[in-house]
Formats: sequence, structure tokens, C-alpha cells
Amino acid sequence: MTIIRRAALLLPSVLLAASLAVPAALFAQAPVLGTVDFNGDVSGNGTVGGYAVSPYKGTLTGFNAQFGVGGATPLNNAIIWCVDFQHWANSSADSYFSTAFTTNANGIVGNGDFSKTRRNSQADYKKAAWLIEQYDPTAALTGAGLYNAENIQGTIWNMFGGTFNGSGDFYTLSLPTTITLSRNWYVLSDDNVNREASSQEYLTSTPSVVPEPSTYALMGVGLLALGVVSRRRKHA
Repeated sequence: MTIIRRAALLLPSVLLAASLAVPAALFAQAPVLGTVDFNGDVSGNGTVGGYAVSPYKGTLTGFNAQFGVGGATPLNNAIIWCVDFQHWANSSADSYFSTAFTTNANGIVGNGDFSKTRRNSQADYKKAAWLIEQYDPTAALTGAGLYNAENIQGTIWNMFGGTFNGSGDFYTLSLPTTITLSRNWYVLSDDNVNREASSQEYLTSTPSVVPEPSTYALMGVGLLALGVVSRRRKHA
């Protein structure tokens, strides 16, 4: 009786500890305001329509909590990908919103609020993210069907309505019917995206969130205590 009562008394605190141990990135998050400082493109990735293509590098400030990164130190040389051809990168730090995806099978983040993005929905961003996940930096710069930077960037620009010199589409890589992402993805949009025609949007990602063993242990203890209480009530 004493053991069961103790388990019942400990249950709320155990479950609270377990919930606190779950990484913050697993919980729903609205768009977060921070700063993006474009640092240039990664060399050797070729061009599309005469323009250098992603991946680029940038310094991201203020997004750490949403990205599941501790502290407030700027994330230097973070990999960011250009979204659409009609806009361009700012040469200096600018205020940006980070919008987290919601349908990442390996780490649920965000809350479906894409109001700060240029598209206001996740569909095309998710397709672009899948293409980026296929990126092979060792692939030749030319060749049909290769997931090199040129083909991926060209396909993304095509997807977002890009044209070169007023006519013609960019490249098109095939996409699967069902898209499953393996990383946590975020759209980086200028905070005045609806008023600044020149502002580029980017896609960036962090590794998918995998709970630490201690998290599973705490959750297991909580479930065990719950089972003990439930069984005692059943016998009573």
C-alpha cells in the first residue's frame, strides 16, 4: 500500500521531468524572428542561367531555441539554399523569420503557420527540401538526373516560377509521390517579405531530433508508475 501510494504521489513529478527532458524542438513553434547574414556561396557548384547556385553559407542569429541548439551564439557558416530566382540575397545582415515545417517524420516542429513565408503554405518548400536532401556534392556538374547543385537549384527555381531572360524553364528533376524528410527544415523569410520585392528566401535544416536515452528512461519510469496505480485501482 505504501509503495503504491508513493508511486501515485511521484507520478506527476516523474511525468513532468520526462516532458522537460524531451528536446524543445519537438514542441510546436510559431515563426521566430532573428537575423540572417549572407556569407556567400560554396565554391565549385556551377551556375544556372549564368547565376551562382546554392548551397550558400550564412550566419544565423536568434534561431537557436527553435533549431534545438543551446545558447545564443550565432550559427556561423550555416548551410542555406536559395528558394526562388526572382529575388536575391542581401549583402548584409537583415531581419528574418524562421518558419518550421510540420510534417517531418523524424522530428515534429512548427505549427503549420506559414503566414511569414512568400508562399503561405508548406507544399513547394517541402518538395524543395526533399530535393536538397538528395544533394550529392561529388556528382558531376553536368548530366541528366544527377542530384548536383545545378540540377537541384534549377529544379527549385523552376518550381517557384523562375525564368531566365524572360523565357524558358529551368531544369526538372523527378519527385516521389510521397515525400518523407529526414531532417528538420525551416524557411527563412525576410520580415518584410510581402513588401520587399528583392528579398530572397532560404531553406535551412538541422539534424532530426532523437531523444536521449535518459529521456526514454524517465518516460519508462512514468509509464511504470502509471501502470502500478492503474493495476491497484483495477484490483480494488
